[in-house]
Amino acid sequence: MSERKRLTRIFKMHGLSLQASALDTLCDVVQREAEVGRNKADVNNVIFNIIDEIKDRRIQGGNGSGGRSSSMGNIVTSALLEDVVADFRRDAKDVSDDAVQLLDAFHMPRLDFDRMRKNFSLVPFGKEDRELYGEAVAKVDMFNQRYALIQQRILRQDIFQPKLVTNRLGRSAQNNGGTHTITPVESLLGRSGRRFLLGMIVQVEEGNYYLEDHTAQVPLNLSDASLLTDGFITENSVVLIEGEAIDGVLHVHNMGSPIVENRLDSIKAIGLQNSDIFNSIGSLSEYEKLREQEIEHGEDGMFVVLSDVYLDSPAVIEKIERMLEGYSDFNPLPIFVFMGNFTSKPLSSASEGTKAMISYFEDLANVICKFPNVANEGRFVFIPGPNDPGITGVLPRGPIPNYFTSALRSKVKNVMLASNPCRMRFFTKEIVFFRDNLVSKMRRNCLIEPRQDSNGQLSSHAIKTVLDQGHLSPLPLSTSPIYWQHDHALRLYPFPDALICGDRVEQYYETYEECDAINPGPFSNGFNFVVYRPVGEAGGSQTKSDVELCEVP
Repeated sequence: MSERKRLTRIFKMHGLSLQASALDTLCDVVQREAEVGRNKADVNNVIFNIIDEIKDRRIQGGNGSGGRSSSMGNIVTSALLEDVVADFRRDAKDVSDDAVQLLDAFHMPRLDFDRMRKNFSLVPFGKEDRELYGEAVAKVDMFNQRYALIQQRILRQDIFQPKLVTNRLGRSAQNNGGTHTITPVESLLGRSGRRFLLGMIVQVEEGNYYLEDHTAQVPLNLSDASLLTDGFITENSVVLIEGEAIDGVLHVHNMGSPIVENRLDSIKAIGLQNSDIFNSIGSLSEYEKLREQEIEHGEDGMFVVLSDVYLDSPAVIEKIERMLEGYSDFNPLPIFVFMGNFTSKPLSSASEGTKAMISYFEDLANVICKFPNVANEGRFVFIPGPNDPGITGVLPRGPIPNYFTSALRSKVKNVMLASNPCRMRFFTKEIVFFRDNLVSKMRRNCLIEPRQDSNGQLSSHAIKTVLDQGHLSPLPLSTSPIYWQHDHALRLYPFPDALICGDRVEQYYETYEECDAINPGPFSNGFNFVVYRPVGEAGGSQTKSDVELCEVP
């Protein structure tokens, strides 16, 4: 029996019919497998693996056919066969390369919560008009969504869930009646006693703060307030308050940040597809396949992150060269993430400042090119800082303009100019990169001193603040202006798997509700950086990240 007839017969036995062009492709595959020294049994295993994969794809593709069978479903085309064979031939590096995806802040889908219907929807980029300078209604919608996302999260917590089953004493059968009710601000009128409220702190008049929810606002008296949670409380923070209304003023007894939930719990509430901002997971089966690849190949992934990389400093350039030399023999190479500021002082917009910035990036390109493997195979991500060229002062901010990096991009093969903030996907992991002076901003704007009985690190308070608030910049707009229609790009709901925030404070790492919170520290001061492995260890169906705080000697 000829080889072509044998292959046709094998496929027919499995209910598949090969097109002539697909049969030609399959014969080429069998021939190449024989040429590399595989025996007949191994070649047959390759054929059966191809058949299994084709049948799996038919099953997945038929889910949306409404149960109707189609004769075309049994026909194997050349395109389908080539696609299946290409998947089998992908090595670990190919899989890892495809697993990485960068998402710009200005192209990010928007998660919307409908308070009336109590459901979520993901609005894709391009489905709505978004402007940098929106109308006033956009500002109202921005704060409404911030509050609504936290409110629905709080109301799903057990402590705020009413218990319908009570015991003979009239108390809840669970926790002895330890549940509470959130009182709307408008319902405070005419009520005495302590109440629990959820609202946003706003400054209606200079120096006078109010608590506001979607119903009303009430003046606050914070003179006797006790802070029960870590973090900073600032204007525009959403807080849980226990207080009492006296003469139209809410006297605060206890105050804290909203209760948080981990990423998996949030995704269960939102829905897998509504949380897929990268548009990479079409179904649960695709997610499971991605998880399998993550467990098998994810340990090869590594991110080397630097912040405040002053390219105008010869010492910094020297240390970058030494660092690149240390990683030049790695296979695969790590992804290098450079966060600004990229100069020690803001450069003028005059021609001298522009020429200087261009020369600094060219100097960096020359250093990278000393290691041809790094220049050709390495991937570099550049995230602007507050003082870097471009439209500064408003978040999110766009990438560094191409004009300044033309020499770098011509000499280094894989350069990605990202927004601030930006997000990266590594298989199923989501990583948020953000460069801002969070600690100093929050210290200047906090209304109540943070608790002193915690670990005492201000960076810990700052990180917990942004995660509790589900937002990278829960600050007064006068301190941290935001493009109203792009506020969703600063949200942290659901939690990412990692938040890497470059700040001008010492290195920091902590796991908070299964989210890795990391500050690489300023590279310009001490030559600190961080190595982050999203899948540092894989065992069974679980993965564990790995973080290493480093310093260039």
